[in-house]
Amino acid sequence: MKKLTVFIVSALAACLLSGCKKKVSGPVSVEIWHTYNGAQEAFLKESAEAFNASQSTYEVKVLAQDYSGFSDTVYNAVANKVGPSIIFNYGSTAVDYAKEGLAVNISKYIEADVAKGDTQMRDIIDSLPESMQVDVKGFEDGGIYYLPGCTTGPVFFYNKTLYDELGLVPPSDWDELESNCRIVYEKKGIAGFYSDGLVDNIQALIMQNGLGYIDVKGKKVLFGSDKLVSIYQWYADCCRKGWFAFNTIVKYASEDLSNGTIAAFSGSCVNDQYITMLNGAELGIAPWIGSSNGGSFYTAWNRGPIFLSRSEEADRGAYEFAKFFLSPERNLGWAQANSALSPYGTTQALDSYAAYVSNLPKTSALPAVQQNLAVSGSFPNVHGGSQVRNILVEYMNNVVDGKMSAKNAVAALVNDCNASLND
Repeated sequence: MKKLTVFIVSALAACLLSGCKKKVSGPVSVEIWHTYNGAQEAFLKESAEAFNASQSTYEVKVLAQDYSGFSDTVYNAVANKVGPSIIFNYGSTAVDYAKEGLAVNISKYIEADVAKGDTQMRDIIDSLPESMQVDVKGFEDGGIYYLPGCTTGPVFFYNKTLYDELGLVPPSDWDELESNCRIVYEKKGIAGFYSDGLVDNIQALIMQNGLGYIDVKGKKVLFGSDKLVSIYQWYADCCRKGWFAFNTIVKYASEDLSNGTIAAFSGSCVNDQYITMLNGAELGIAPWIGSSNGGSFYTAWNRGPIFLSRSEEADRGAYEFAKFFLSPERNLGWAQANSALSPYGTTQALDSYAAYVSNLPKTSALPAVQQNLAVSGSFPNVHGGSQVRNILVEYMNNVVDGKMSAKNAVAALVNDCNASLND
């Protein structure tokens, strides 16, 4: 009797706290948290509304968040099972969530679909270029925790007026880049080049020289060779001679190019919206170096949905929305909203996609990205991978500043990279 009384009291207390509400039946709530605005936010909301109207099992809610502290806010919420089911970011962001068991491996849903004869999502993923599939399938456990939404990448922005005056053409390899920069410096006294994304250029040099990147199973980097020493030494020498700029003079590389402080830079294609050349100079845009030194590699940037754990029902709903969102016509709309390209062959096969790419404004940098997509690649999404990127830049700084020799820097960075991969 005493136990029964305690049970009744506990039940009453729980009822008072919860309001004794009956479980409400209805669609499963699936939350997308984001920091987009403008066309991206509008398209994301419209897509959620269209998905919700297409079925009654799930209700996708698109919730804007403050950009400041977004990463920490999301991580803490997901860890407490009150966070979003989807955020949009790069595959590398999904690594820590997956390691902590906070990301959803959607492979199980894809396999269940295929077993029922529904191959839509499998076909979408399989339509990615083989080199890009590393970005999707390159997690340590082989799971799929993220999918690209659209693609951008670096291009070569240059002062066309200056290049024409000096009889130069955009470089097709690193030797031509060096030669151009030497001539610019000798004739005009300014740096011929700045890397607005140094780590991407270091990675490209590593891959184009066939050095390899990460041994996923062995948890070690593959690029610690004399060739990397020579690459670091070469880049540092170009900076010391004044041919390359290592830092910007003002805040952005686009400003330095505009005002004539530098002759060119490699950077995100979205800079085409922000560069206004001064003193009557004309802006030039060309493909960035995708093949050199016997190898081809271009760093494409693929940002898309990351699947985060909430509940089994919400997790499945997030997958179903992604399948809807990455369908060809819908994916084309997302690419357009982001002034980007689609990485998917399923989308690229559309006549409307061909029309989109063919009718881009003359000032758009996307055609320069498009020309390199055939040699685009990505890197395994493994724990410590983002630290490897930071380490590569840190030690290049040390060599350029004269704090370390290239040989000592490479030896140290290999040790630090391996430690990060095994942390």
